[in-house]
Amino acid sequence: MYDMVILQGISATFVTNLFGATITVVTPLILASLGEIVVERGGMLNLGVEGIMLVGALGSFIVSLTTGSLLLGFLTGMLLGAVAGLIHAFLTITLKADQVISGLMITLLGTALSAFIGSDWTSRSIDGLDKMYLPLVGRPLSNIPIVGEALFYAMPTTFLAFGLLPVTWYGLFRTNLGREIIAVGEDPEAADTVGVPVFHIRYGITIFGSVLAGLAGAHLILATINQWSTGMTSGLGWIAVALVIVSRWRPFYAVAVALLFAMIQALQIRIQSVQLGDGLIGGVLLDPAFIAIYPYVMTIVVLALASRMESENRLGRPTALASAYKREE
Repeated sequence: MYDMVILQGISATFVTNLFGATITVVTPLILASLGEIVVERGGMLNLGVEGIMLVGALGSFIVSLTTGSLLLGFLTGMLLGAVAGLIHAFLTITLKADQVISGLMITLLGTALSAFIGSDWTSRSIDGLDKMYLPLVGRPLSNIPIVGEALFYAMPTTFLAFGLLPVTWYGLFRTNLGREIIAVGEDPEAADTVGVPVFHIRYGITIFGSVLAGLAGAHLILATINQWSTGMTSGLGWIAVALVIVSRWRPFYAVAVALLFAMIQALQIRIQSVQLGDGLIGGVLLDPAFIAIYPYVMTIVVLALASRMESENRLGRPTALASAYKREE
């Protein structure tokens, strides 16, 4: 029988702070995973999310520092994401390169470039983005216990991320463009036959997803960390790709799982202010150093379950995912 674990100091304030930290951590995951859902629904696979986030973060940081404008910083992160998406699209759609190899190349290139260029910026910091109330209703709703302040008094990019959730769902499943994207991801040849612009759609969604990945990187450094360090994304791009798979390419499911990942990461920091017992739970399982590995263990478990579901034909992935399309003459 495990030793008795006594938690001292856990209160409504602790839970409130934990939820607030969760919302902060989850924002880049939401942005990156929603973009990747749209990309993969159209049959494209972009494993360059991690590299794009790094490049977007560094680019936005440098521009914000040199110009003094956070807005230009965010726009730079999105622009660099668009460039990376265009490169990936050109290689995989026009040149028919393997999508997995191209995505990995972008991640490796983004990681190397950000480490090389960023070495001169590691000692500098920036005044990050300020929180704001959600327009019109934020101030009164922020008084809701536990969740009010976290949901209604946050970064503008956090509001944007959560606002994109219903927009992405509606756009994919309730509009003609969304149906065309899904059709291209399921059977591009049949979609092409009925006049759907397969190549244009694939270019568009690849760039769109990369723009959101670049924005996720910009948010991470301009709204959260405020200081550049090599490899600062710490695998968030890979976690976003895993979220897409475990959610079975559904936006709301992806955000729900992202919140779980983010809460574990937030717990790693917040638990240090709580006095724990010395038993198995308090001394080991809730040790901050041990909690740090939970998101990555969960990522491995998620991918293992997804692999099993795929072998049993229960995953429901887009049929043409990661498959190059070549129009018949």
